[in-house]
Amino acid sequence: MPYDIRKLQQTGGKEGSSFLVILPKEWILRHKLNKGDPVVVAEREDGCLIIDPRFPRAGETRSATIKMEHNLRWAITSTYLLGFDEIRVVSEKPITNSQREELKRIIKRFVGMEVTDEDDQQVMIQCLVDPFILPVNKAMKRMNLIASRMLNDAVDAYFGGLKELADDVVQRDEEVDRLFFLIVRELRSAIQYPSISEKMSMPPVEALDFRLAAQYIERIADLATDIAARTKHTLEKSLVGKINPIAAMAKEMLSVSVANLFKFDPDKVAWVITAEGKLITDTAALRDDIIGSQNKNPQDHLFVVDSLLRVGETAKDIADLALPQS
Repeated sequence: MPYDIRKLQQTGGKEGSSFLVILPKEWILRHKLNKGDPVVVAEREDGCLIIDPRFPRAGETRSATIKMEHNLRWAITSTYLLGFDEIRVVSEKPITNSQREELKRIIKRFVGMEVTDEDDQQVMIQCLVDPFILPVNKAMKRMNLIASRMLNDAVDAYFGGLKELADDVVQRDEEVDRLFFLIVRELRSAIQYPSISEKMSMPPVEALDFRLAAQYIERIADLATDIAARTKHTLEKSLVGKINPIAAMAKEMLSVSVANLFKFDPDKVAWVITAEGKLITDTAALRDDIIGSQNKNPQDHLFVVDSLLRVGETAKDIADLALPQS
């Protein structure tokens, strides 16, 4: 990245209280700035100042236009995650009823997305959620609560052959995805716009950590869904007694790791690391036991045990993201 050295200038002589630095003219022209235009000045954790020309004015709406096309799902997802408040979907031909229904199914995946206006050849969609009403921390805790309950219920459904409970777990995965997309949208805005980052009290580095944590929690929900999908018949009590300690340890690791994101405790990080080692050992022993036994559906049991191991490994990844509060 090219740079040059510019000297500070002091106004009002030696007794002046203000300092100036001349901004590069090329930068001013490139961003179409004029005298009197506001810019955002924000200080990073390392002491560097950021001068951001993208000043979000009060009431300003970020709008995007996309075409009604085959990859509409991807186009709306990417636009939502980039933080646009208003999405206009247009078509050269009259939009059919089936296209409108498909569009409504797509936007159901996102928190706050609603159709606010439409005509024959366009549909207006707006994001009505305010990131300061549902902040990242609150959304993350909600997401983890749902994923954790999904994991509990998935294990119970698998042990008891409870198909209705298993189906309910699969349905709840959609709510986790909705919160995941919302969190990614808010974190991207915090990274892109220093003023938003400041209002959210979330430095860019912390935003990156939370982005990874959200992805890990979303993976937990997917693993719970996979376990629930294997539900068939009630398991023998002896097998339940062997798998249940693995499940309990994985769930405890997840609980401790996520809690540690919000209130750091080095002893808890150490506990999760130690627990992962024991989980790996116990899982390997249980796999050998299942392979050598006469249990029905051994492949399903092995799949569930491996999924629980991945839950524990993912919990350890979350624990790695926790840092002492400065």
